[in-house]
Amino acid sequence: MASPEVSEVGSDGLRQSPPEAALGGPVTPKSKMFRRDSIAVGAKAVAGIVGLFVVWQLLVTIFSPPEYLAVGPISAFDELIERPDYFATNTWVTLQEALAGFALGTALGILCGAVLHYSPTVRSFLYPALIAIDTIPKVALAPLFIVWFGFGFESKAFVAMAIAFFPLVINTYDGLSSVPHELQELARINRASPWKKMTKIDFIYAIPSIFSGAKISISLAVGGAVVGEFIAGSKGLGYVILLANSQVDLPSMFAAFIVLAAIALALFFIVDFAGRKLVPWKNHAK
Repeated sequence: MASPEVSEVGSDGLRQSPPEAALGGPVTPKSKMFRRDSIAVGAKAVAGIVGLFVVWQLLVTIFSPPEYLAVGPISAFDELIERPDYFATNTWVTLQEALAGFALGTALGILCGAVLHYSPTVRSFLYPALIAIDTIPKVALAPLFIVWFGFGFESKAFVAMAIAFFPLVINTYDGLSSVPHELQELARINRASPWKKMTKIDFIYAIPSIFSGAKISISLAVGGAVVGEFIAGSKGLGYVILLANSQVDLPSMFAAFIVLAAIALALFFIVDFAGRKLVPWKNHAK
């Protein structure tokens, strides 16, 4: 037996048709639309990456450069298949260093960005100094971290942190500074405490900007870990690249490049997915 159509009574006393009837058909939930869009975007991204590999292999096949100058993706993937344990072990080392640096950089970056926003006195002194430090190539800072923290895991994590730190500072500061005047007036009228204004308005409004900075920082953290391994590493993908370079082993070098790109891309999409889940009001279905 079919269930009767449910209608609602409006404020004017008239019965209103369900939204499906008003729109001439069933309404697609936003979650399903978002899922469809995400699948479509993912499929396009995979197609783009596969297309890049195809073009790369075609160029190598057509021009046939010497193996000490360039190799195709087939040679790189063959290297990955032949030595999976070697690449997996070194990938895990670099991934740990990058994640540790990203976590430290995110925490310190958000804290520093908040201090810059809420303390004009500190901002007037610290902001120019941060900009000046940011202009220094991080490769030049890496030896300093080696001196301070030694040749182990910590020095690479701190190099990754130094690189991942600045986008979070700038984006946190910009996000907190862009809170609309109307919301600030609303907090003042309701006599909200500084803590409630900060947690209920300022940071809620700044979350999208913070995640934009985090998406930049996560990729930079991977690069920072590799930079640390270049300076003083005995393991990790940076060390794999250096060792392959000394032996003119381009298949291993390009295999490490592919793994690094895959790590950075996967971490980027994880942060992006987390941002979409934590900031649902920014998901606009198309």
